[in-house]
Amino acid sequence: MRGKFRAITQVSCALLLALSLSLVTAVSVMAVEFPSISTTTGEYDLDDPAEVMTTITWGTASDIDSITDDEGYLTEGLSNDYIVLVKHLIILNTYLEDKLTDIDESVELTIEFDVGAAIFTITAIGTAPSISSTTADYDLGDPADVKTTITWGTATSVASIVDDDGYTLAAGTNYTITDLGLSANLTILNSSYLAGKLTDIGDDVVLTIDFDVGTNATLTITAIGTDPSISPPTAQYDIDSPADVKTTITWGSAASVISIVDDDGYNLAAGSNYTITDLGVSANLTILNSQYLAGKLTDIGDKVVLTIDFDLGANATFTITATGVNPGVSPKTKEYDLDSPADAKTTITWGTATSVTSIVDDDGYTLTAGTNYTITDLGVSANLTILDSAYLAGKLTDIGDKVVLTIKFDLGADATFTITAIGIHPSISPLTATYDILAPGNVTTTITWGTATSVVSIVDDDGYTLAAGTNYTITDLGVSANLTIPSDPYLAGKLTDYGDEVVLTIDFDVGSDATLTINVPELCFIATAAYGTPIAEEIQILREFRDEYLLTNPLGQALVYLYYRVSPPMAEFITEHPSLKPIVRAGLVPAVAMSAVAINTTPAEKTAIVGLLVLVSVSLAVWATRRRGRGPEYT
Repeated sequence: MRGKFRAITQVSCALLLALSLSLVTAVSVMAVEFPSISTTTGEYDLDDPAEVMTTITWGTASDIDSITDDEGYLTEGLSNDYIVLVKHLIILNTYLEDKLTDIDESVELTIEFDVGAAIFTITAIGTAPSISSTTADYDLGDPADVKTTITWGTATSVASIVDDDGYTLAAGTNYTITDLGLSANLTILNSSYLAGKLTDIGDDVVLTIDFDVGTNATLTITAIGTDPSISPPTAQYDIDSPADVKTTITWGSAASVISIVDDDGYNLAAGSNYTITDLGVSANLTILNSQYLAGKLTDIGDKVVLTIDFDLGANATFTITATGVNPGVSPKTKEYDLDSPADAKTTITWGTATSVTSIVDDDGYTLTAGTNYTITDLGVSANLTILDSAYLAGKLTDIGDKVVLTIKFDLGADATFTITAIGIHPSISPLTATYDILAPGNVTTTITWGTATSVVSIVDDDGYTLAAGTNYTITDLGVSANLTIPSDPYLAGKLTDYGDEVVLTIDFDVGSDATLTINVPELCFIATAAYGTPIAEEIQILREFRDEYLLTNPLGQALVYLYYRVSPPMAEFITEHPSLKPIVRAGLVPAVAMSAVAINTTPAEKTAIVGLLVLVSVSLAVWATRRRGRGPEYT
């Protein structure tokens, strides 16, 4: 029990000792007060230089051990760098005037006390120098010195003047400065600098003026003047009456022409290709005809652009255009009659031109003078003749053929002469024909030749070319001819059933084709007219009856042939009177019904029906004969 009490006592003593030490340390720390300065920054006025002071709050400190800048230690003392008066730190002018020599320079001083430290920053201030004005014009027409005024501010002198090419101007030679106290006149000299630097309108130079104190200033000097010009800037060169071409130069600031260059890069020679007559403020510029223009401008519309370069100012351009009267032809079109071929003529009006250099057709063939064409000169005009036998007869061979001739002249634009072949197209009449397969015969139509003289070919709609003399013959009658398509061997093999048709295309040596349509007519004329279409179901039944019962025996064939002869006028009458169609259709009902029954029978039944038809036919024939024998006779 006693040991336990001892341990508690020892711990308590240790805690009390630690607490006592902490209190002693805290009191010691709280008793130290570090020094400070106010203000921590100061200004050194270069316009009115003086000492710079700050106030020290010493705190626990009692002395300054040292003051240092970026170069080392400052020396204390009235004739040195700083002094301390009680609580004032004074940085002396003898230090600052060497340390801070330009506006915005600064020095950072580190003040070491016997206890603690502080920083004191001093910055140089002042009025920056300037110039007015900052720009100036240098008149090339009246060159002179260029002046500006310097306001010194804190500065007292110009250290240097450098241009934008890096050249440093020489004081007294390239420029002068006249000091007026707070300001000065800066003069950039003309003869020794500007005259060689600014030589053309728009040239400029930027001068950077460096002062002993403060920021630089810049002076921009620009060359001005009046650009030279010409009037008029365009002119015409008449090829019909060629002459020199003139324009007037207004010099402006310029005094001479350096060069004249055309748009092909040729440099015209003064005195040979052109002359200049000076009139003072202006001059006459003459571009010579014989030595330049006559060889340069050789056709209507040719032009040359001359660039005139002056000693001062912008270039001028002088555009000269060749003029004249374009040649032409009249008439521009002509017809070439294939029925009565002849030379084709037109009249050339020369204008500025004097000759034809070539005539080329639209196939690229160049006609030969004297062979394909002739020209008879009449002075201001000429007769152009395109020859028939040597050119047109071989070029224009069919109606509608044409040739476009491009006529090129020695001067001026081309002309075109269009010649078109005309004539009378051949024709045939009639254009359609029928072929009777029951009584086959030749088919004939009449050709009217027009301009044509022969048939080149006859081709059917299956592409088969008929053989002359075999499939067709032509009997020439002069202005016309008979074209015969024989039944044998062509039509009989081509047209074998009712409704068959062949279209023959007849190609002539001249002119457009003609077509001849040959068909085998349908035998159901009346039924077709009544039903309005050859493909009606009732008509198909009648056709089948015809093919199976009538065309298979001589008597039936005779009936069909008789119907073929007498029915077309009746069918035409029905077609022209539509109100009859319902009546005729009603009348055909028994025939259609009987035919339908007949074509849907067995072979034996078919035979019986045929026999019945024969019997009826014979009975009708006997009846008709007796009737004719008893009937009255008419005179």
